[in-house]
Amino acid sequence: MLGVLPRTDESQYDLSCSTAFSLCNGTSKTVDTPDLDPSLRKWKESAAAWIADQGQDGDWSRRAILDPALEQLLPDVAGKSILDLGCGEGRYSRVLQKRGARVVGIDPVLRFVQRARELDPESTYLVASAGEIDLPDQSFDLVLSYLTLVDIPELEPASREVVRLLRPGGRLIVVNISNFASPTEGWVKDLLGRKRYRTVDRYMEHFALDLSWRGINIRNYHRPLSYVLNLFLEQQMVLTQFVEPLPPEDDPEYQDEFRAPNFQIYAFEKLADGGRSE
Repeated sequence: MLGVLPRTDESQYDLSCSTAFSLCNGTSKTVDTPDLDPSLRKWKESAAAWIADQGQDGDWSRRAILDPALEQLLPDVAGKSILDLGCGEGRYSRVLQKRGARVVGIDPVLRFVQRARELDPESTYLVASAGEIDLPDQSFDLVLSYLTLVDIPELEPASREVVRLLRPGGRLIVVNISNFASPTEGWVKDLLGRKRYRTVDRYMEHFALDLSWRGINIRNYHRPLSYVLNLFLEQQMVLTQFVEPLPPEDDPEYQDEFRAPNFQIYAFEKLADGGRSE
């Protein structure tokens, strides 16, 4: 569920995201979404390769960094109504369902939704876009965006839908590629092959990245952190947590992640009526 970072030397990292979002109607009817943007088209073409690559447990970044961090941020989801925004093949939706949550997953890629339904008939999976979700206002206690914002071409309508669907006091958890990692070309090495530093350029720009690995070809979008945060802060949301998760210290990749973390997780709460947090 994410798009891989552009790297010159670290193909072992699977920093890949589940989907791109485009226009479709979020109903229970299983219909495919039109190819109105290149990111969605790429995800449709890469769906089979993505499903095979992720398997049941996800890639290293999910297993070692992101799933453990989310478990700390979401200690008790039993009985909660949760929207998995860009659920892909439904891997993390299944994690939440097994922990007692009532899960609705949406994705614009029909093959992902079909796979999610096959593996988890207890939850609800819809073909829908982040910018147009045909569900009632204030339907959810929690919205989770697990490495999907980087896939969405237009974040403004998606952010409005997220706020609309959250109940007052509800939470939004965004797992994202670090905005300092997405505009980098990877590690710069010395003559002995030692990693010296990573360059960052074009940080304040908005631009697309076409990425490829193991038969997966997708498009991601870089935006500065201030832009992403303010989309929600300007819409009845308050930032309650900001985490830069790392793998365990005994993981072989810990030192590289400690020097230049690849991920961020931010949590928001929707203000109750009257502008105060519950």
